[in-house]
Amino acid sequence: MKKETATTKLFYLDGLRGIAAFVVVISHYIQVFYPAALNGRVQEAHFKWDTWYGHSPINLFYNGQFAVCLFFVLSGYVLSVSMFNTDLDQEEFYKRLRSSALRRYIRLAVPAATSVLLVYLAIIMNLFHLQEIWDITWTGMKKDYYALDINLYTVIKAAIYDPFIRFTAHPYNPVLWTMSYELLGSFFIFAFLALFGRMNRRWMVYVVLSLAFIQTYFIAFLWGMLLADLLKDRWAESKITRGLVIVLGIYLASAPYTSFTGTMYQPIEVWVRAINQWLLLDINPRLLARTLGAVMILFVLLRSQVLQRLFGWGPFVYLGQVSFSIYLIHFTFINTFSAFIFSKMIHQYSYNLAYAITFSVSMVPLFILSHIYMKYIDQGAIKLARSVEKKLLHERHPVQVQQGRYHL
Repeated sequence: MKKETATTKLFYLDGLRGIAAFVVVISHYIQVFYPAALNGRVQEAHFKWDTWYGHSPINLFYNGQFAVCLFFVLSGYVLSVSMFNTDLDQEEFYKRLRSSALRRYIRLAVPAATSVLLVYLAIIMNLFHLQEIWDITWTGMKKDYYALDINLYTVIKAAIYDPFIRFTAHPYNPVLWTMSYELLGSFFIFAFLALFGRMNRRWMVYVVLSLAFIQTYFIAFLWGMLLADLLKDRWAESKITRGLVIVLGIYLASAPYTSFTGTMYQPIEVWVRAINQWLLLDINPRLLARTLGAVMILFVLLRSQVLQRLFGWGPFVYLGQVSFSIYLIHFTFINTFSAFIFSKMIHQYSYNLAYAITFSVSMVPLFILSHIYMKYIDQGAIKLARSVEKKLLHERHPVQVQQGRYHL
């Protein structure tokens, strides 16, 4: 296989992250407009196939939890891959760790906090229309934004503190629940690298920590780092092996939100139940399956030039560039602009056509806003983080631009 360059990696990893971000967008549109595809309740179906594709591999295209697991696996990989470079001397090794750690909070906090302030502005401007379509869409997401506290202190606290400390649903922007995992997961990686990154037998640490974190999202960061650690080991080069791994990865990644009983996914539940009994754990079968699926998909991508060219395609790369931005603002956008459009279209067209028009019309302004957000907020946060780092360390040293793109 041809040796990969850092630039090549940047493109296809950007593409993968971009697709994952768009999967999250689709998942929330499904949650609002086609809830039966998630919960499997026939009485809430708007289309005869809703409950069918909800427990088929098709749900991979709107499986939000899988996409989040993929984000975390990617973060584990990207934050650590350069640190396993054996050419780094000890001083450079710890210098890179210190640099990444100092920038991390600001790089995440500025875009996340801005997304909360946008919700605040939307509330005081009466832009939320979700409540107008509750009874039409049958969505279980009956979030009343106008009941939220708009005291400025509460909003600021929710913007800069709560997303990174509390492992609970965020009241203003629900997608921010991942920020606490992302920040603490990052520092978990930095701590691992500092303590064990140069230990020859660190595989024992991977085993112990896998057992410790297998019931949480932190396992995704650990296994992403493991992929980076194994990158130099060129095994599984066989196309047949890679094919089997990617098929199994897609199967696990598409574990549905609906019951596994009587579906092709029932073996997952049986398998995890056996593991739980053997290890006396309480592993969530969906979380484990989706995390393993994400690891397998990235594993094959790192070893397949065909997939690298596919995910390195221009539109996918652009999705990656705006991935953090579209992730942060899309939920608010759905409940304002998209809900408003649908509330007008549903009185003129059938349900499915009204949704198709709503989704199509929504994509243009959503991507325009995401591009603006990426250019001024996301990239601004990266520049601010570098500036703060330089002032704290009183020194100048090169920082790789591509790292910033991957941190969600």
